[in-house]
Amino acid sequence: MSNFRKILLLFLFLVVLILFDTFGYMLIEGAVLLDALYMTVISITTVGYTEVFKLSAHGRLFTIWVIVSGLGTFFYIIGKIAETTFEGNIRTILGRRKMKLLLNMKDHVIVAGFGRMGEHVCRELNKMKIKFVVIENQIERFALAEELEYSVINEDATHEDALHRCGVEKAKTFISLLASDADNIFTVMEVHEINPNICIITRALDAANEKRLYRVGATRVVTPYELGSRRIVNTVTRPNVVDMIDLMTYASTMSISIEELTIKEDSFFVHKKIIDSGIRQNYNAIVIAIKRKGEMLFNPNSSEEILPGDILILVGEKDKLLKLY
Repeated sequence: MSNFRKILLLFLFLVVLILFDTFGYMLIEGAVLLDALYMTVISITTVGYTEVFKLSAHGRLFTIWVIVSGLGTFFYIIGKIAETTFEGNIRTILGRRKMKLLLNMKDHVIVAGFGRMGEHVCRELNKMKIKFVVIENQIERFALAEELEYSVINEDATHEDALHRCGVEKAKTFISLLASDADNIFTVMEVHEINPNICIITRALDAANEKRLYRVGATRVVTPYELGSRRIVNTVTRPNVVDMIDLMTYASTMSISIEELTIKEDSFFVHKKIIDSGIRQNYNAIVIAIKRKGEMLFNPNSSEEILPGDILILVGEKDKLLKLY
């Protein structure tokens, strides 16, 4: 619930409280409506004017209730308004500084949507110390991302201006995890139009929209339900393989890891055979697959030549694999 709605509800509560107290005076003291309302207002505000009608013992006890409950509610509302205004000013100042930092970022990851999946993605990116920016339009989720000290802007990712503010032109990867497939399709299309070279990863809640997302520019499309069902089946049929892959991919204490290495034109490994590349001898790593022109070559022969643009899938010790980059 936004601060504005909370304050509005508190004001409505104060109005209901005034009406309740007014009718309380009418019932207890037999006062007319205007006198009862006047007595309620001067009691809540503690103005201290003379009582407009004589109070009985019950009336005096009721007046104590009116003063304590009404005054407490009134000052609570004033405090909330002051708190909201103060927070707003601080966020504006910090927001300006944050925008300057975002404008200087490059080769970063943009995460559109800080829902449950977005939160998990950001947590993993943060663990790996990868630079990322979050775009979230819901104030509660935006506030949570701020509390976690992530770089986040309170914008709608379907708006082109928001994409420019988070530096989509200089970003390396865009992850679209919005609430609906329609929003993801529209956002992917906008991002691809602004930066055709960016890697776009998104999800399809409905498997029927997977092809549409690829058509509008997505590089990778994840279908959570299909992915989840495959994982469950694999856990049933080959649980130890799943455990091993999880340990190699996610466990921070595991010394063995799976990594990928993109071969550039000027790379030392270009036009060398795997056996002559020194990957096994110098880095104690194994090439388990090569992705070449969109196709995956598994368990390549040691005499396979490494070409520019190849992506090598390697298994080895983390520390030694990092030296390859």
